[in-house]
Amino acid sequence: MSFEPTAMVPPVLRPPPLRPGDTIGICSPSMPHAARYPRRRDRALAHLRELGYEVRGGRNWLRDTGYTAGSPQERAADLHELFLDDRVRVVMTAIGGHSAGQLLDLLDYDLIRAHPKPLVGYSDTTALLVAVWQRTRLGVVLGPQLLPQWGEYGGSLPYTRRMFERVLGSPEPLGPVPVPDDQVVEFLPWDEADDRPRTALPGPPARCLNPGAAHGFLIGGTIETLLSLAGTRYWPDLDGALLMLESTTCNPAVLAAQFTQLRQTGVLERISGLGLGRFPDPAFDRSPEAAELVARETAGFRGPVVGGLPFGHTDPMVCLPFGARAALSAGERCTLSVLDGAVAP
Repeated sequence: MSFEPTAMVPPVLRPPPLRPGDTIGICSPSMPHAARYPRRRDRALAHLRELGYEVRGGRNWLRDTGYTAGSPQERAADLHELFLDDRVRVVMTAIGGHSAGQLLDLLDYDLIRAHPKPLVGYSDTTALLVAVWQRTRLGVVLGPQLLPQWGEYGGSLPYTRRMFERVLGSPEPLGPVPVPDDQVVEFLPWDEADDRPRTALPGPPARCLNPGAAHGFLIGGTIETLLSLAGTRYWPDLDGALLMLESTTCNPAVLAAQFTQLRQTGVLERISGLGLGRFPDPAFDRSPEAAELVARETAGFRGPVVGGLPFGHTDPMVCLPFGARAALSAGERCTLSVLDGAVAP
């Protein structure tokens, strides 16, 4: 299946690039972990400043109201505040959670469209990325968050940092996405034991799960969060998309249920290709069980399916801009090539 995205997707609203000296705005649309882990938070902020960026948070980003950082209204107000601030060039989420969907009915999408800047995050932030993309066509970015990536002991992982600066700092297309050789899955309890570099393991290579080649526009995120939007007005238009999905689990029963719902929504009849992010366990990524599960749950899909791509809940990670034209190839060599820049010249 071939697809010409410019014929089916409105022009992407691409914001200006992020330069050294620019300000990154931070919000907490879900969990209150920025308040609960001050050592991790301060390390992340100091690291971004060491890289040459200014950093400011919304007025509510350090609130702690149980499982959220403030009320839905307060968290939405932080997003509006950061988009309205002309000093802020990128809005980044502190961490995910389970509650970003509470903000979707409260956001002023006209305000966001009038002050275009990249919104960057993953996990539960998928809900915000999809809704803002669907309502504004702003080129939001599936990419790193403050606490997990920038708060690493010793600084962000080099690949993550390089991809962030490359995608958000240059209007040139990324081209073929390099797949890092390593994957860091070790978890060290924050503010207790995260006082050494985490151990890296050999990472899985990109893997052909269904052969083929396709062009499309990029969109995606965490499958659990995307599926939570099914049946709502925020469910995205996916005709001709290259859908990039990743999960937080390696549990075959849970994964099968997620892919079943995905199929039942009709997604596989609309997209041109499917890219899967690395699973939390590199051994599962390489396993026949994972390949068989994906093959079974995507049976009849004619487009390419590639596993082992470095986005979402994995370290290191790439940045993927929504709406960018891209090409996905699955065969003896598997490649994802990003053909548009995320930011304007």
